[in-house]
Formats: sequence, structure tokens, C-alpha cells
Amino acid sequence: MNLTGRLRYLRLARVVWKLPTYVRTVWGIARDPRTPIGLKALLLAALAYVVAPVDFIPDMIPIIGQADDLTVLLLVLDLFIQNAPPDVREEHTARARNGTADLDRDLARLRGLLGSRYDQIRDNLPELLERYGELRDRNLLKGTLDRWRRRRLRDGTGVAHD
Repeated sequence: MNLTGRLRYLRLARVVWKLPTYVRTVWGIARDPRTPIGLKALLLAALAYVVAPVDFIPDMIPIIGQADDLTVLLLVLDLFIQNAPPDVREEHTARARNGTADLDRDLARLRGLLGSRYDQIRDNLPELLERYGELRDRNLLKGTLDRWRRRRLRDGTGVAHD
């Protein structure tokens, strides 16, 4: 691997290392009543775009098809954080860095409510995200729904129907 490739991986590793801080910051800003509703709507619109099965660039196009979702999300997250009221942004960034973010408290409450189920969900998250990726493609979604329907019919009646 050449120096340019190594630098690229180092930059990516730094971003991945900072992701928990970014998530905590965004979570705190989004939940803060001092954050303007329009800014929260921008964040919801970006999340809706990522979840929606319709894209500007179809996912069937290799690399670019998947990268558009990530690009939109990252750009909107940057806009969201940068356009939050400065005092709100600074407060939640500091909380995210020192481990007192709302997300940490919310996850601790959720862990207390769910008990061992929380750990099961966390451990199965990669598989769930992979399934979500399949649900973004309309053809795969149809196949997944069809398999799910047939399995439910088979489990309920003992007979698979088409």
C-alpha cells in the first residue's frame, strides 16, 4: 500500500473513531428545545431520504449508488451541527466528549428497561443493518416480503401458499 492509501485509511479511521462523539452531539442538539424546529426538520428529511427506497442515484449503480445516501447524511449532519445555536452546539459537544451526553443517559435507561434483551439487540445490530440494506432495493424487498409471507403462512397453517 502506498503512502496516499495509508493516509486515506488513517483519515477514515479518525472519522470512525469520532463517530460516537458526533452521534452524541447530534442526539443532544436534536433533543434540545432551543434548537429551531426547521433545523430538526432538516435532520428528519435527511433520515427519511436514507430510509426511503427511492434514491436520486439508484443503489444498483456500484459504489456511487450506496455512497449518495452516506454523502447526503454526512452533509446534512454537518449542516445540522454547524447551524445549531452556538451555545447549544458547544454545550452538547462538550457533553459528548466527556461522556455526560443525553444519548449515554438514554442508552443506560434503555439498558435498564430491556435487560439482557438490550445486549441481544446490540449484538444482532450488524445483521439487522445488513437486512435493512436489502430492504432498500425494491426487488430484494419484494423477495424478502414474499419469503416472510410464505414463512408466516407455513408456520400458521403448516402449508406454504403462493
